[in-house]
Amino acid sequence: MIVKTMAGNEIPYAYAIASRSLDEQYLPDAFSFFMAQWPAGQLVAFDPSTGVAGFLVGGRLSGNRASVAILAVDALYRRNGLGDMLIEEFKKRAALEGRNIIQLEVRTSNLDAISFYEKRGFRKTELLRGLYNDGGDAARMVLFSGMC
Repeated sequence: MIVKTMAGNEIPYAYAIASRSLDEQYLPDAFSFFMAQWPAGQLVAFDPSTGVAGFLVGGRLSGNRASVAILAVDALYRRNGLGDMLIEEFKKRAALEGRNIIQLEVRTSNLDAISFYEKRGFRKTELLRGLYNDGGDAARMVLFSGMC
């Protein structure tokens, strides 16, 4: 398995994983938007024999911040370290641009995801009520400088 920059022709595969894996629905245009904004911040975990197994869509924020907008791993590949690989590569790419604070939002009811991020050094910093389309709440989680 390798982690590499997402190519435009891999967006449909990442979108399919997101549609199967996440309870929030995204438009395919969201992937293209982030790709145009910061190509190096769009990553795929790629298995040469089967294709895209997971992805991370990242964005540049103001100052020294970057954001994990969407992260998903296909169910067949979960618990094999792909999420770690994607996060680690994203941290490296963000650091190369002087972005030493990484933030993300996660549904407060998604305890597995919260635990995953906490184990990687992210900390809850605020509650975002009604962030999701169904009115669900999110926790903003941040990985601060020195931890990246």
